[in-house]
Amino acid sequence: MELVTVVALLGLVLGFTFQGVVSMQRAAMGADQRVVNIGEARVLMATASKDLRTAVRLVAGTSPFEVADDTEVVFYANLDPVAGPKRVRIYLDGMTQLVEEVTPPDESSVPPEYTYTVGPTRIRFVGRYVANEPGQPIFAYYDVDGNALTGTPLSEEDRLKVRQVQITLSVRKSTSLQVKPTTLVNRVRLPNVDYTAVMEQ
Repeated sequence: MELVTVVALLGLVLGFTFQGVVSMQRAAMGADQRVVNIGEARVLMATASKDLRTAVRLVAGTSPFEVADDTEVVFYANLDPVAGPKRVRIYLDGMTQLVEEVTPPDESSVPPEYTYTVGPTRIRFVGRYVANEPGQPIFAYYDVDGNALTGTPLSEEDRLKVRQVQITLSVRKSTSLQVKPTTLVNRVRLPNVDYTAVMEQ
């Protein structure tokens, strides 16, 4: 009886020890996964923020934005002022990847009447594993007073009011672990648009 009791107690101790080891392994894997998620999210956020910050009007009194939607934005940007503003499209494809398309102005374009019909479009994947929930837009738009512009895609009238763009990115690389997505939020001011507005007054 004593031997049976000892064996039973030993089994319980080993069982609890094993569960503790498994829990520690899961916690370590979860921490590693969160580090991967935040690294991926930072790359996506840095690229999208940098490009949006260069948004510029082609002509005074017009909006730099062609499209301003929840998961897609199309705008003109001073990525290479020497060659003229480029047309930039950032959008979420069907595979949770954030994609950027950059089109230079046509060589035959005459400033400020730029056209973007024949220029070679450069496409690159900004990042993967975007896991924004339904109702959690990637892009949100605000006027000069910080008021949200709703009703996306924005109308032509509301696109003229955009002075800030908020980017919200949730990233989750692995769905096999019970790890919540890592979410980064950044509001980007559009200095070129503000500057142009001041010059027009």
